[in-house]
Amino acid sequence: SCCRLRPPPVAMRHLLVVGLAAAVSDGEMERVIVDTFAGRGALLGSATAAYQVEGGRYTTSGPENTGKITGTLRENHIWDDFSRNVTLHGSNTADVAVDFYHHWEQDVDLIHSLNFNAFRFSISWSRFVHIDPSTKAQTINPAGVAFYQGLVDALHARGIEPVVTLYHWDLPSALVDYQNLTAHGGLNDPEFVGYFVAYAELVFGNLRGVRYYTTFNEPQSICCGGYGGTGAAPGLGSTLQMYRCGHHLLVAHAHAVASFRRTAPAGAKISLNLNQDFPYPRNASDPDDRAAAERQLIFRLGWWADPVFGTGDYPKEMKEFFVEHGIDLRFTPEEQRLLKGSADYYAMQHYSSMVCTPAGKSTRENFGVQCTSEGTEARGWWPAASFWLKVHPEGIRAMLGWIQARYHPNELIITENGVDDEDNGSAAGPTPSCGALDDPSRPGQCGACTLANVRDQFRVEYYRGYLYNVALAVKDGVNVRGYFAWSLLDNFEWSDGFRCRFGLVCIDYTAPGKTRIPKSSAGWWRQLLARIDSARTTVVDALI
Repeated sequence: SCCRLRPPPVAMRHLLVVGLAAAVSDGEMERVIVDTFAGRGALLGSATAAYQVEGGRYTTSGPENTGKITGTLRENHIWDDFSRNVTLHGSNTADVAVDFYHHWEQDVDLIHSLNFNAFRFSISWSRFVHIDPSTKAQTINPAGVAFYQGLVDALHARGIEPVVTLYHWDLPSALVDYQNLTAHGGLNDPEFVGYFVAYAELVFGNLRGVRYYTTFNEPQSICCGGYGGTGAAPGLGSTLQMYRCGHHLLVAHAHAVASFRRTAPAGAKISLNLNQDFPYPRNASDPDDRAAAERQLIFRLGWWADPVFGTGDYPKEMKEFFVEHGIDLRFTPEEQRLLKGSADYYAMQHYSSMVCTPAGKSTRENFGVQCTSEGTEARGWWPAASFWLKVHPEGIRAMLGWIQARYHPNELIITENGVDDEDNGSAAGPTPSCGALDDPSRPGQCGACTLANVRDQFRVEYYRGYLYNVALAVKDGVNVRGYFAWSLLDNFEWSDGFRCRFGLVCIDYTAPGKTRIPKSSAGWWRQLLARIDSARTTVVDALI
């Protein structure tokens, strides 16, 4: 995710969010949320990702990232390289990030204190294994395994379910040839399939106590951002490489799931995290706009979901598109067999909505559709800090309904949903933009938590509105079995560095220990989950 625009004043946001259900009070929305989730035994948690929070790249001569660098705690990956070779916002890297590596025990206590019963995190491939740069052979890194095992064990000790993602964008650099990225740029390379399956098997065989896995976080973001575009690692900027990335990712997922199912304990489940903002037709009465919105869903979500939850193959519209544009990507019969049904639950990620219209003749780049979230404030959608994130709570209900109608998943878990504001308190109104965290020209501004960051009533309203619409989708017949707020902590937001704050907990980046300060939204979640737990107990007592 990345941020560009400043949110409107808090009072304006409140009006916009409440406008989604003008006749429904905050209290009524919360009552519906509590009643819906109390009897479902749902996973209700928060989420993070390795590179965004861990830090822990180096050992130093002093405690916690102080003193001279004396060694490494993990090997290089493509975001290490990308953050140094392109200009990210504020010239930041995540070598330290929010230092979860040194503070994870404190953070697990924090998760527990907020009453969450689940926590989603990703494993850093380059921390868990060592890769021989010549042979590409992978062996476990005992210190890396011990780190993640300690985290899993601590979560279980507090009654928190770990949900583990194998790949959240941090491909080891040893698997990339920077002199020949078009052939060996990672996921665009057919050899990636074997590399990923070998890594997945090392995780499955060496990490105990994990019942919920996902293979890839947001394939759309991985391939569109890093291979079709230049704004994410490795930044190839080629539509053909984008589709090659997607093809190899799907094959790798299928083989990894097959391996998982051969050895997984009873009750263990696996999926992949599929993101999609809901596309509305620009003009709901225009059949061409309606067709464009549907085509957007097929080409950006059906691309992944049809092979896994449907036929085992690409949507027919995409196969026709590949033929039209000379893209030779076809699954073998064996790959189709492995792909079909290669998820035990649907892992959905959703933040925003957009509007779509036809874009003229289909090209490799736009498949005949043009979608945008720009200008949607006129529809009553308020802008968050990220330029692409426009708040429209009804969009998540519409997205859930589309998924249910097309794929009929037995179980669905929302693995990310959230909203951001900008660093240095711009949520309260115009303030100077924050540059590098060590910028001496702005002492006390960049990276510190402001009152506006901590008193995040707009985020409370976001979660209330979106959860209410999830509850309505459950009443519509969607079997939602979990929900994860993004994110537990403010963190490194990829190409925008530390400028965007998605967390329930504010991070003071200026403090040596990256001080954690729970926001108003954290308190709201604590109270909401306590009410759900209380209602759940009442339901159980009534059954005894």
